[in-house]
Amino acid sequence: MKKFLRNILLFFLPVMLLILLLPVNPRLRYIGLKHDCFNHGIWIYDRIFNNPEKVDVAFFGSSHTINDVDDRLIEKHLTKKLSVANFGYCRLGRNLSYVLLKELLKKKHPQYVFLEVRENEDYFSHPIFPYVASDWDVLFPHLLFDARYFSDVWVHFSYKIELLQDALFSKENEEPVRTGNFGHSAFSDTVSPAVLEKVLQKQDRPKEKQSKTVRNFHLAFARGYLKAIHQLCRQKKIKLVFLFLPSYGSGLKKPKEFATYMKYGEVWMPPQAILRKKSNWHDAGHLNREGAKELLQWFAKRMNLLLQKKNAK
Repeated sequence: MKKFLRNILLFFLPVMLLILLLPVNPRLRYIGLKHDCFNHGIWIYDRIFNNPEKVDVAFFGSSHTINDVDDRLIEKHLTKKLSVANFGYCRLGRNLSYVLLKELLKKKHPQYVFLEVRENEDYFSHPIFPYVASDWDVLFPHLLFDARYFSDVWVHFSYKIELLQDALFSKENEEPVRTGNFGHSAFSDTVSPAVLEKVLQKQDRPKEKQSKTVRNFHLAFARGYLKAIHQLCRQKKIKLVFLFLPSYGSGLKKPKEFATYMKYGEVWMPPQAILRKKSNWHDAGHLNREGAKELLQWFAKRMNLLLQKKNAK
């Protein structure tokens, strides 16, 4: 039996090494995500690698960033000519922001990076991380005891084998290059006040308290990637700013990890008047177009002050 298992291992080991060493067209990784997040992944890849327009101001985050941050209008409202790009992607997981920032820095030279933060950091790996991350980043994450580690490794290499098979049998899916400069997407409709009232009622319910030890354990994953993102920005002399984009009725004026963020950069928190206005919301988690317009007016003023201070030095 031992000899049989050894022979199996000796057979599969070279195969695994070959899979590790064989390159995959990185654009195919994003093309394969066409059924996820309204096919936004291929736009992100093309905006970075196939669009000659520079990126001076980059936003990273979840669907909150996609819906809430109107990069087109922000660019128009800035007093200095800067190219703004919204690289938000649906769902949570801090390691995806890290991977996308690394991708951006291969081709572009941003001056400012705005990282979405919510009421609390998510504890887990982003579902799309194993599809777009490098072999190295999947095998050697910043925290090896991530709950999704083995799942990420399996998905990553299964997906890589699938892409290699498609390339081998000439089944590669070609997609036209996306030439748009902006990643913002939003809805014009407004959520029912009754829905928002139910959200407030849920917020009023008592919540189970977490010990500091348990909280620190769960947040080690996100904190590790926040530190890594900060290190990337520091190496490239990029100003890192954390942008607080909570859900409706969160009741928090600042995020729970405020102290962590302040170690690495400024934390910008929109006025409560914008966040409490019911007509600004598409649903309980995302601003509508009107809400995004109000947010951009506040953001542009804050950003222009930052630019003035920089020019005055």
